[in-house]
Amino acid sequence: MQDPSGRDFFVQKDDDSDMASRREEAAEAAWEGADLERPLSGEDPESDSLAQARHWVTVYGHLVNLEQQLFDLLAQLIPSMPREAQREAEETNLPVLASQVERFRHRLDYWVRREQELRESGSKALHS
Repeated sequence: MQDPSGRDFFVQKDDDSDMASRREEAAEAAWEGADLERPLSGEDPESDSLAQARHWVTVYGHLVNLEQQLFDLLAQLIPSMPREAQREAEETNLPVLASQVERFRHRLDYWVRREQELRESGSKALHS
């Protein structure tokens, strides 16, 4: 098979069951990514540790920043794409990134509140 410039390239055909399996994995990852309450590996939302709360504020702050930068970059690139690519990116990529930004902001907000609660409870314990 040749690309539009006349160069030869090979298309690797996947077994239908492998492709279906990958689609299922991608769909599962998308659902998990949209779950606002799903913690990251190692995250314990019930932790009473102020250090842990600070750690997760930092982690989620980085993730919010990363996903927002990816969203913004994609939004900048879309207008220069062919119409079909624009439509696909707007219908699939942008919503996935937006849901990740929302999820990470939700988790960041949780840990900011949790850090404040732990700081206040530690302060009260010191003054009791």
